[in-house]
Amino acid sequence: MYKKIVSIAIVLGLVFFGGYLTAKWLISEDPQTSTGPRYSTKAVERGDIKQGVNITGQLSGNWGGSITAPKPEGIGQDITYTVEEVFVEPNDMIKKGDNLVRLSATNLNDILTDLTESIQDKQDEINSKISDLGKTINREITSVSQINPRDGIVISAPIRGRVSNISITEGDMLESSLIATIVDDSFVKIPFKVNQYEFDNLSEGDEVLMQIVKRYKDQDGKDRESPAFSGFVTGTIKSLNENAVPNSDYVSFVHNGMIEAANPGLIQPGMKAIIYMQENGTPIQSLNFTAEVSSFLNEKKVYYTGSLDTTVIATEVMVTENEFVEEGQILVRIAGNDVTESIQTKIDAINRLYDEIDDIYKKIDKVSALTEKMTVTAPTDGMVAYLNYREGDQITASETSDQWSLMLMDVYNTDEMYIHTTVSDLDVLYITQDAPVTVTVDALPGETFEGKVERLDSYTDYRSGETVYNVQIKVEGREGLRPGMNTNCFVDSGESLDTLLIPIEAVFEENGKQKVEVLVGENEAEVVEIEVGLMNDMYVEVLSGLEEGQLVVTGSTTDLMPSQSVPENDSILPVAN
Repeated sequence: MYKKIVSIAIVLGLVFFGGYLTAKWLISEDPQTSTGPRYSTKAVERGDIKQGVNITGQLSGNWGGSITAPKPEGIGQDITYTVEEVFVEPNDMIKKGDNLVRLSATNLNDILTDLTESIQDKQDEINSKISDLGKTINREITSVSQINPRDGIVISAPIRGRVSNISITEGDMLESSLIATIVDDSFVKIPFKVNQYEFDNLSEGDEVLMQIVKRYKDQDGKDRESPAFSGFVTGTIKSLNENAVPNSDYVSFVHNGMIEAANPGLIQPGMKAIIYMQENGTPIQSLNFTAEVSSFLNEKKVYYTGSLDTTVIATEVMVTENEFVEEGQILVRIAGNDVTESIQTKIDAINRLYDEIDDIYKKIDKVSALTEKMTVTAPTDGMVAYLNYREGDQITASETSDQWSLMLMDVYNTDEMYIHTTVSDLDVLYITQDAPVTVTVDALPGETFEGKVERLDSYTDYRSGETVYNVQIKVEGREGLRPGMNTNCFVDSGESLDTLLIPIEAVFEENGKQKVEVLVGENEAEVVEIEVGLMNDMYVEVLSGLEEGQLVVTGSTTDLMPSQSVPENDSILPVAN
């Protein structure tokens, strides 16, 4: 029992002693506390102030797009690419022009061969159609540029001579292909034959004399002969076959030849010719066989062999029978709207083939250009985000392929990077659109990067009901920056130079107005309303209400606990004794 009483007494003693020490510590013995409050002050001074807010966030890359295999535009056929070599990996930094992927396309050579062969096929078709068109208009042409469809069809004399017959008059439909016969009757051709004895005494180039005899029927209908004119006609042996052939009587052999002679104007085909060997222009012996004038030396039949998609009617006949014409002189013209349209249709068909050849050449140019794109290079600086194909993979490309089916890789554009972060409702007041931002990166100490606020928006979180303020900061990219790096950003919302400044703890708000306490006299404070400007975590800019050198109250003994006092050094904040 005694021991229990002693223990209780000891405990009570300790409690009372501890209470005494605590009371002594809380109740200040400083005589100043009994003489009124004391104030901590700071003089209004001039200086510079910079306002802004510090925020953090991670760098994210600006998607630079997909790098794709070249699309075979304008070729008209699918291309199968094979990935031969990949030069980069994800997260690799790349420079504009760097080689990224090397491709091959085995069917490009086959396509090029097919296109080249098709050009020749088209050209052959054009040549055929031009030839047909030349026959249609009855002219030799090499190009459609030589034709005026309104000229219609012009049929001209192929040689200089006389029109021996013409089978059409104006307004007639062309029912026969033969239009006229043009005869140059200045020379005649006379086939002849000789026996072996005569052959031995004649040769090509020898001159002979001929007596021309005309045949006719008398009044009784009997066949008669008489000289066509007096005298002889000189002819030249143009050919004499050395090989003998059986005569028509199958009794003897003869040699065939051809004589050409100038026509004095009276010789006509069908007349009989008695041929003489001559010496110095004098006939010495007639040949065993007589001959017959077969034709004039130069005789051309004029045909229209063309075809039109319309009825062909002669609109103009320019000559008459037996009229003498020069080579190239127009004989007949066939024109009219139907003929013009038909000719134009043929010209249009040829021009379409030329257009098709132009298209093929364009395809060949595109194939050639495509072969130069088998090594895909970086279009800009950036960072590889993702690879879609590896070596040995194949890609089928067509004109309708979209970028996703041809995508080789995704790339970040590191020239422009972004920081997406959120700020509090207090800090958002210091952030404005396009405000400059100074960015530092944890991974790159000592380096700073320039940026600016690109977007500022807000939304309400439906779960918490709180307003969230989003900030997007654009950062100018530079060597070393990569997506995912941690950053510290100072958003600059303004600065003032050589302005009045006071500590932020001196300012308080009363009835919606900014105020401070100014020390007047030795130990008396007066409340003064002020107009504030910029502020940061240490100072406030004073626009009006104070003058340089005035003392503003930053604290007083009325705000202290009993154990605190204002020190003699008049510091901004009070400290414990």
